[in-house]
Amino acid sequence: MKPTLLAAAVLLTAASNAPAARSPNLVVSESSPALTLRIDPRFRALKSLKFPIENLTNAERRIFVDAGHDRVIDRMVIVQFEKVQPGSDFRFVYPSKPPRRFGAETYRFGTFAYDDAAAAKAKPDKEPGKTRAFLRQAGYASARLYRVARLARVTDPKGLSEVIIFYMENADAHPPAGKPDEDGDYAVEGAEREALTAEMEGAVRAVRG
Repeated sequence: MKPTLLAAAVLLTAASNAPAARSPNLVVSESSPALTLRIDPRFRALKSLKFPIENLTNAERRIFVDAGHDRVIDRMVIVQFEKVQPGSDFRFVYPSKPPRRFGAETYRFGTFAYDDAAAAKAKPDKEPGKTRAFLRQAGYASARLYRVARLARVTDPKGLSEVIIFYMENADAHPPAGKPDEDGDYAVEGAEREALTAEMEGAVRAVRG
């Protein structure tokens, strides 16, 4: 074999044996939780958003958006990892009820709709306000109303960490019916709940954990 052909063969072999680059739509947590999620490629991965929540926990949000040419968000996936701050007495304590199996684990599951703009105004230093500002800085326009499917579970036996998975759809064109509860959430039930759940499971898949 000629030297140039041999060099090419060596390069091809090395390339085939090299580890694949991590997909931007792959969310990987090595421990607490040991979890790998694959997000539908129609969603665009943004940079991680990290911030403290009071003096209790530290949150990291992995945010994926599906938006049109107008940059208005149509759909969004948020994977939130939250850990207790060192020295804090706070603990995550809640059962995975109502339960839903997702991947290898059981989560607390619920569907609802809410006014994101109002929540951000009321809580500028917490998740709603921080996320809305982050999206604006990234060049996206947030919906005012969202329909949400939410999975959450405690991931540490001592209550030191949790993971939350949000699937969110712009609800501005079709606002929720009825009156909100004391938390400002609207019920999403029946066929609407089933459709939202199916969309969530199509957008987010558990590869591990």
